[in-house]
Amino acid sequence: MTTFERPNDRWLRWIGIPLIVLLANLLYLKDDQHNPVLYTGWVFIGMAYVTLAWEGSVSWVYYVRKLFPDARHSLRRILITFTGYFLLAVVCQSLFVFLTDLSGLAIIPITSHVYQAYIGIGIFCSLLLGITYEIIYYLHQYRQAVAEAEAIQKSRIQGQFDSLKSQVNPHFLFNSLNSLSALISEDKQQANRFLEEMSSVYRYLLQSNDRKLVTLQTEIRFIESFFYLLKARYGPAIELHTHIAPELLDHYLPPFSLQMLIENAIRHNIILADRPLVISLQADAKKHTEPTRLQVSNNIQRKNIQVKKQPGGLTQLTERFKLLRLPRPIIQDDGLAFSVHVPLITKDADFLIHLP
Repeated sequence: MTTFERPNDRWLRWIGIPLIVLLANLLYLKDDQHNPVLYTGWVFIGMAYVTLAWEGSVSWVYYVRKLFPDARHSLRRILITFTGYFLLAVVCQSLFVFLTDLSGLAIIPITSHVYQAYIGIGIFCSLLLGITYEIIYYLHQYRQAVAEAEAIQKSRIQGQFDSLKSQVNPHFLFNSLNSLSALISEDKQQANRFLEEMSSVYRYLLQSNDRKLVTLQTEIRFIESFFYLLKARYGPAIELHTHIAPELLDHYLPPFSLQMLIENAIRHNIILADRPLVISLQADAKKHTEPTRLQVSNNIQRKNIQVKKQPGGLTQLTERFKLLRLPRPIIQDDGLAFSVHVPLITKDADFLIHLP
């Protein structure tokens, strides 16, 4: 859903309102321009009237935009907006002519031709004003889309960098190579499996560079390889339980989302063989929630020392969903279990159709 902030149109009012009044006076006071009192009085009357009519038209256009903010409804929004312009012009101009005639301020005989002329001018000015505001609106939307695309690109690159950095730092390489070295001397078959899974992790990191979303099945395969490396390091001190309905595997989510959550659990909790950290991935297609969410949870056994916050954690994950205009992850902590509910996006979802 697109949000719209009312732009600063002060410059347009300062130019447009006096110009409309000037043109109107040149047309209807052409025989009385030598009368400064009459001319000045109609300038003030015209300024007040055009300002009110202008504000009414602008309030109408922003009201319609709030009703139809989605880009898919642009045609409907434009038709309703300009229909409103037409009706407002007819009503305002007719009422203005009637009141000036009733009050005796009219300086020309009020006939049906005068009504038609006033209404025609009002409709012309309203359409011109509407077209101007539509141009401003689309320029604003374009700039906003460019800014959001740049923010998404920046967030994606930062997320990829953080993910790569967390994997290729000396501690990770040392632990992985140390585990591989031990396996080579103990079990060559297991060493080959470890090397394959390690290659899969790096392959996924490189292949996902240009992706905003990946399928859950793709992400799960990566997590299986990633967790295999963790298992080689921690052994029975860490467990991963996966319970995901098969029909949800073709849903989408941002890449590395599950990795971030698993790393977050490892970073903040004690991992011991007699106190294993149990991480669970659960998603049930039978739940009638919108959208469907994947629950990533772990038992809480917090470290006694304060853990230094690192980029790429929950804040980074939430910001990524926000920039992609996706539903935000829901974070829950009841003191016993920590869980994050990550939204899963269907193929035909609006979020995916209008993804920047």
